[in-house]
Amino acid sequence: MHLNTFKEFLYLFTELSVLFIAISFLVSIINQKYEGIFKKQLAGDKISSYFKAIFLGALTPFCSCSTIPLLRAFLEAKVKLSVALAYLFTSPLINPIIFSMLFITFGLKLSLTYVVFLVFLIFIVSFVFSKFKEESFLKHIPKNTKSNIFTQTTHNPSNFIFKQKSCCANTQDKPKNITINYKELFKESLKNYKKLLPYIVVAVFIGAFIHGFIPQEILQKYLNGNEILSIALAAFLGIFLYLRVETIIPIGLALLQMGISQGVIMSFLIAGAGCSLPELVLLKQMFKMKFLFLFVMIILGVAISFGIFINLI
Repeated sequence: MHLNTFKEFLYLFTELSVLFIAISFLVSIINQKYEGIFKKQLAGDKISSYFKAIFLGALTPFCSCSTIPLLRAFLEAKVKLSVALAYLFTSPLINPIIFSMLFITFGLKLSLTYVVFLVFLIFIVSFVFSKFKEESFLKHIPKNTKSNIFTQTTHNPSNFIFKQKSCCANTQDKPKNITINYKELFKESLKNYKKLLPYIVVAVFIGAFIHGFIPQEILQKYLNGNEILSIALAAFLGIFLYLRVETIIPIGLALLQMGISQGVIMSFLIAGAGCSLPELVLLKQMFKMKFLFLFVMIILGVAISFGIFINLI
């Protein structure tokens, strides 16, 4: 047991570390080379920005923890928080792997219903966040110490909360021939990684400890009772387990074989895939407790509502 936990810790730690550094480095290069492509494509509160973020999330088969590096990169690139959240909600819940496995296990009808339902809800929830001040949820903007990676300013300010004047300043004065300092960009990615390292270690430890722990007897006992209560309980149980992309559907199939309804299973899988304790630890580095509470409530709400919806159709 201890050996398996240690192996899982090393695996998760390596995966998250490589993902964080690689994504930060890649986004820095793209954003500098194409003069703020993320800011341009995902700018403002345009409806298209939300669906672009959702589409990007659907193309990235990340687990809930692995979404954090790109989320951080979006915030560094001054993408609106509400648009960045559309990506955060989508990536672990809608992607080619999950859709394929849902289709094989549960059929086309449930798979398409799942995608359409989640896209609609994610858009609504993300858009609602645009009506609130970002300072209400963010501790500070994750940023590079060399601000010219994501903006055109030359100062190196201390931690701050969204200052509009620093966004994309003097873009027309930027020379067309851009020389990219790859070494400097990589150093900045490492610096950002070091800032997040304590949170990564704690998150990975929690994930490694609870990974694969599926209390089948408890699930079978308590998820076969009253349908509404079972759906709600399944969502709460899912939050406390760390379910990775490749394990989500096999777990659902095992629950189906136990005689548990599709509504309960989908509630469990959405909650487990959409939120986890390790992810909350990582999000705490950037967000206030108010947001973490809302985030958990939103995932629970989506999971429970879809579970009830599936049982009604």
